[in-house]
Amino acid sequence: MTIFSVRSSGLLEHLLRLAGLLVLFGLVALGFWKNSERNMERINARFGLSDETKALSGDEAEHVQAFISALRAGYGIEARVQVRRGALDPPQPDGKTLFVGLSLEGKSALVLLPPLVQRALGPDFARRLETEHFPFHFGPGRRWQQGLVLALDLVQARLAALGDPALHEPPPNNASPNNASPNNASKDTP
Repeated sequence: MTIFSVRSSGLLEHLLRLAGLLVLFGLVALGFWKNSERNMERINARFGLSDETKALSGDEAEHVQAFISALRAGYGIEARVQVRRGALDPPQPDGKTLFVGLSLEGKSALVLLPPLVQRALGPDFARRLETEHFPFHFGPGRRWQQGLVLALDLVQARLAALGDPALHEPPPNNASPNNASPNNASKDTP
């Protein structure tokens, strides 16, 4: 039992040991809090991605989850990405959820933007993704997975460009308006 006893030669040493113990407990509590925060973010990002086909690779799924986390952290927007074999099940419109759904059997896409995002990106942005971008990537010799990643990068890059007008760098994975649509098929890699 002597191992747990605190022996000090004076009041100053006793206070220093007590302060050290309090700092230690504080650091442990901070570590648990940060770990819980990180785990909750990971769980929320997984909840935002529904891939019943399991066709997304690990890197592609991580990229989608990073997009979901970035929208939540940077803009307060909830994002849902759904990949299904059959019919899509979009969430109820709530004014703050961005939804990208892909139906593999129908080779179709549904993109729903919150009203503020729709006004910021333009009224025909979602329609162009649905009618031009995704049909191109569902085409022969193309990968819809790459089309999904490019579309999410395009959304994120356009939102970032609105927040920072000096931002003119191409978005990651070469997702730019020049190569994300069928009008420029020669620049897009399969």
